[in-house]
Amino acid sequence: MTDLTKIPGVGKNMARHLINAGYPNIGSLKGQNPNDVYAKDCFAQGVQVDRCALYCYRLAVHYAGHDGRLPEGKQNWWDWKD
Repeated sequence: MTDLTKIPGVGKNMARHLINAGYPNIGSLKGQNPNDVYAKDCFAQGVQVDRCALYCYRLAVHYAGHDGRLPEGKQNWWDWKD
């Protein structure tokens, strides 16, 4: 299937969101802007997606761009909220 579920907080459902938004794997998230990932997810679904997805995308983009390393104190998607 996909390696997206290796990212903390990304299960099968969030992986489907990412795939449908055009991000089929971890490598496709490298260098992306989490706000753009969120906007593409909203567009793909045709609705305003819960903002918690944005927090998950912030974590996912960081994870992708830093070889799976997350900052101390930011190990969960909710640690990435505004």
